[in-house]
Amino acid sequence: MPKSLLRLHFLSLLVLCCCVSPASLAKIDGLYYLDDVVIGLVPCLPRQIEAFTQFTKEFDTRSCNHSDYSNNGAWCDNSTGAVTKIQLTGCLSGTLKPNSSLFGFHQLRHLDLSNNNFISSTLPSRLGNLNKLQVLILSSNGLLGQVPSSISNLSQLSILNLSKNRLIGSFPLVTNLAKLSLFSLSHNLFTGTIPSSLFMMPSLSYLNVNENHLTSPIEVSVVDKLQ
Repeated sequence: MPKSLLRLHFLSLLVLCCCVSPASLAKIDGLYYLDDVVIGLVPCLPRQIEAFTQFTKEFDTRSCNHSDYSNNGAWCDNSTGAVTKIQLTGCLSGTLKPNSSLFGFHQLRHLDLSNNNFISSTLPSRLGNLNKLQVLILSSNGLLGQVPSSISNLSQLSILNLSKNRLIGSFPLVTNLAKLSLFSLSHNLFTGTIPSSLFMMPSLSYLNVNENHLTSPIEVSVVDKLQ
C-alpha cells in the first residue's frame, strides 16, 4: 500500500470546518472535523454520573485529572437525560473487559477512549451493541487481536479511528456503514486486500490505512486522482 494518505473530497471538509465554532470541532489524524454530537449536551444527573463512575472504577485512574471536566468526563442529552458522550483520554490503565459496564450506555453517540493503556485488551464484540454511536475513537491504546464483525452493526458511525494499536487480521467489515465519513486504521498489523467497495462508500471523505500490510485493488495513479 502506498504511504500517501487517501483523501476523498478533502476540500469540502476543510471548508466546513472553517465555518463552525472551535467548541464543536474534534480531531483525527491531525484533521479537524465537525462534531455535531456536542450540540444539546448538558452535565449529567447524579444517577448517570454514578453509572459513569462505576465504569471508571474498572481501571486505574490515578493519571486522570479529575478536576478537568472540559476534556474528560460524561455528558448527557438535554432532552432524554441519557449519557450521550464519554471521553476519557490519556489516563486509563487496565483491561477493557468483554463484560465492561461501558456496554450498558446504549444511548452513547460519542465515545473517545484514545491514548490509554489497555493492558492485554482486545476489542469486545459487545462494542457492536452501542448502535447509536456516531463517533468512535479508540486510537493509541495498545489494543490487540482482530476487529470483531459486530463493528458492522454501528450503522450510524460517521467517525471511526482505530489507529496506532496492534490490531491484526483482514480489513474490517465497514463497507455497509453508509454514513462513515472519516476512517483511520493506520499503524496497525492488518493484512490482505482493501476491498474495492470501500472506495464506493457514499460519505467517505478521509481514509488513512498507512503502516499496515495491506494491498489495494486500485492502481496508484487512480488513487491519486481521488485525493
